[in-house]
Amino acid sequence: MIKFNQYSFIWHQQLLRKLGVAAIITTLVACASPNKDRFYQLTYANQDRTSGDAKYDVIFDTVTIPDGVNRPQLVIQKSPTESQILDEQRWVAPLDEQIRQTFLANLQAQLPEAWLAQRADSHATLPRYFVHAEIQQLQITPGQDVAVDLVWIISDGNKKPLRRQHLRRSLALNSADYGDIAPAISSVLRSLSDNMAKDIAEMTQQPPK
Repeated sequence: MIKFNQYSFIWHQQLLRKLGVAAIITTLVACASPNKDRFYQLTYANQDRTSGDAKYDVIFDTVTIPDGVNRPQLVIQKSPTESQILDEQRWVAPLDEQIRQTFLANLQAQLPEAWLAQRADSHATLPRYFVHAEIQQLQITPGQDVAVDLVWIISDGNKKPLRRQHLRRSLALNSADYGDIAPAISSVLRSLSDNMAKDIAEMTQQPPK
């Protein structure tokens, strides 16, 4: 029979405490290890402008996208009826704000006579047009394509609708690399911006009613 005296018992208790502390430290070190998150952002045209160059204002007041894809993480299509949220693949900024900034910058580059803004100046002296854009679908299928379904409405200075347009654009993804997704979305938005800019330019050429 093994007998423990008082000193053996105290030593045993101290050993257990040390082992417990070591286990906690190991867990904290593991938790502090670098994560594997990757971050992506959309790209767009950059052009310096001053309001003195403008002949009319374009207020890009709202952009909406489906709540299902407006997340910090990438959301991809696994099948026509199944989506997947990728926790380690993330947007560097909110996706709806990136899309708004992309449209604003692209339209500014495509409409040299326009002054683009997100909010209307209450003391405007130039003709004014409002644009509302709604992305009804944004589908990302790695290895297949990126597809954007967009509706936009152009209104006059009194917010009376002048034109409604609905377009769907897609771009093939030649690989399943997640790094190809943001450039593809940027390219699709640039194509849609071209069509939007043509509509706005046509509205500015029509005589006021």
